[in-house]
Amino acid sequence: MVSTVGLADGGLVVAGLVLVFFGAALSVYAVALLGFLLGAGGAYTVAPALLGAVGSEGIVGLAVAVVAGGLVGAALAYVALSFATAVPSAVVGAYVGLAVVAPVVTDGGLLRYPVAALGGLAGAVAGVTLTKFALTFVTSFFGAALASGALSASAFRAAREGPTVEPLLVDPLATTPVAGAAVPLFAALFVIGLLSQVGLFRLGWVTRLAAVLPGARALDSKGG
Repeated sequence: MVSTVGLADGGLVVAGLVLVFFGAALSVYAVALLGFLLGAGGAYTVAPALLGAVGSEGIVGLAVAVVAGGLVGAALAYVALSFATAVPSAVVGAYVGLAVVAPVVTDGGLLRYPVAALGGLAGAVAGVTLTKFALTFVTSFFGAALASGALSASAFRAAREGPTVEPLLVDPLATTPVAGAAVPLFAALFVIGLLSQVGLFRLGWVTRLAAVLPGARALDSKGG
């Protein structure tokens, strides 16, 4: 019998692969998926504390909070493309600042949070001004983290139980055993995602997708 955790991990991997290969090409649909995942993940992490404060603990309350958070995130993302692109761009920018840049330029401690804030600000600005480029980067990064298993159901559970963001920080050079070899799976998927999505734009496949997916052409006016 397949466990709930196994199903959740499988769903995250599938969502990650969709984002890696088709994120920017799917335009508002990818943004809505990002919004849903961010909203659901945020709700899953903070809901237990909030539900406990109002006396509504339990799996049903948690499930409702996760679905509601995901739907709110998706709805907000779909309504305002530029704003919605800025939000995940800010999240990824802060994430990169905290997980990648801060360990290089600081010794840890409280100094890493200003670095994360600057990364988030830079990401948000890029998300508004360079929508296509930002969405390609964000979907490749976030999708690679999901598809590689770096952001798994167990990682979200550990973050919720902390509560702490440490379990959600991805080591970009971490290796994963694949067919007996240690492969930097996250880095490989991230690079493949960038190249494949740029290739879709260059080969004209985005224009073809836009013909059947309303909203996909919204990225054409903000190239980057």
